[in-house]
This record gives sequence, C-alpha cells and structure tokens, in this order.
Amino acid sequence: MVRDDGYGELGKRFEEYLLAGIPALKKAGYNPIAFLGMIKTTGGVSTAKKLLASAGDTSYGFAKLWEKQKLDASVEFAVCLPWFRELFTEEELGRAEFRLTEHHFDLARVHTVPVPDWCAAPPTPEPPRAAGRPAAAPTYRQRVEAEEAAQRARPATSTALTTDVVRSTVFRSLVLQRAGGRCENPGCGHPGFHVIGRNEMPIVEVDHVHGLKEGGPDHPANMVVLCPNCHAVKTRGQDTEVAELRKLLAGISRQRHEAAMAGA
Repeated sequence: MVRDDGYGELGKRFEEYLLAGIPALKKAGYNPIAFLGMIKTTGGVSTAKKLLASAGDTSYGFAKLWEKQKLDASVEFAVCLPWFRELFTEEELGRAEFRLTEHHFDLARVHTVPVPDWCAAPPTPEPPRAAGRPAAAPTYRQRVEAEEAAQRARPATSTALTTDVVRSTVFRSLVLQRAGGRCENPGCGHPGFHVIGRNEMPIVEVDHVHGLKEGGPDHPANMVVLCPNCHAVKTRGQDTEVAELRKLLAGISRQRHEAAMAGA
C-alpha cells in the first residue's frame, strides 16, 4: 500500500514507481530489504531525500545496482525523471545526476522512459523530434546556463557553504563529466590517471583553480579535476611551483569550459 508522506499525489506516484521496479530487482538477484523498510517507514520521497542527503559515498543499494548494471532502477534515476524533478531541490537533483554520471551512466536514458498515462503532458516543453528518437539530454551549455540562472534566484544561504559561497553540485558534476574522471594536469606524473575507489567512483578531486576563499568563482571555468597527488602539489607545494601550476590550470579550465560550451 502506497503511503502519503506529505508530498501529495505526485509523491504517491513516485513511490509507486519505486515499488514497481522491485520485482525486476529480485529477479536480477538483489532483494532491497532495507530500502523497502525505509519506504514503509517514511515513504518514497522522504526515502529518496534521505539517500541523497549525503554528498559523499553512494549507498550500498546503489553500489549493488551498479554491479548488476541496473542503475536505471536506482533512486537517483527515478529522481532525474522529468515528471518527478519538482519533488526535489536543485541540490538533490545535482547529487543524483553526479552519482549517475560518476558511474558512467548516460543521463540521456531518462528521456527514453515513456511518459506515464497519468502525466497529461511532458512537464517541460520539448522541441519536436523524429518518431522513435529519444529527446536529447541537456547539453553542457544548457546545464551551465540553467544552473547560473538557478544560482541567481537562489537565496544567499545554503546547507552547502564554504565561507559565504555556495558550492554547486551541478557544476561539480559537469566538470567531472568534462574531464572523464581523469586528472587534467598535463604535467601529471601519471598521465591519464584514472583509479576507481572502493565506492566505485574515480579517486580524483574537483578543485577551484582560484580558491573560493580568495574570491575565485564557483564556476566550471574556474574548476579542474586533479588526481590526489596533483591536488596536494597545488594545495601544499612550494610557492613558485603552486603559482606556475595555477597559471597552467587556469588556462586549461578556461579552454575546456569554452570548448564544452561551444559543443566541441
């Protein structure tokens, strides 16, 4: 029985969607007992929000779905579906997208799910497309511009703060995608550094070339992906070495951002 956890009819539809996918998971060899218990206790939307509350490691269930190549059955995938997005904050949506893309999942697949019968029309207008072709996923430029607009409309305070600057999980996700999860320092001692950690995510850092505390913007044009060693050099290296590395990375971050904005 679907419960009402305070999110209205759409919240009930979201919970129904989650529960409808359970039989397929069991058939694939994964019985999400703890997940079902959470839904029973707090409801589908509240469960999703709890699982998205941490910006850190993914859940055990997400890891199991990744192992079985079933991330399209994850809470993160359900959250990203166009007709459910309004139930979640920009920060929650950013975390869901980040986890999926970090595990090399194609976000365009959310646009291949048929619009449910109860949804009278697509939640957002879509340009006409050829029959049988899925809607294209938002481009890098579209996502950057949407997040810039959201930041302008967002209150000055947030739960994710560095001094007085809001860190965007959307921008972090875009930069990781742009870099393919690899170190962007051309002088890296391990070219193409790409190591997967215990949580099945690349062991890299998204760093601001010019730090937020120094007035640098939280924007992809000022962000790069670095391996742990290069990040340590930039953060704790000798002054001359740090200055040279920052100058190099500043050019790289701008060039790669401009190329991605142009669709190159």
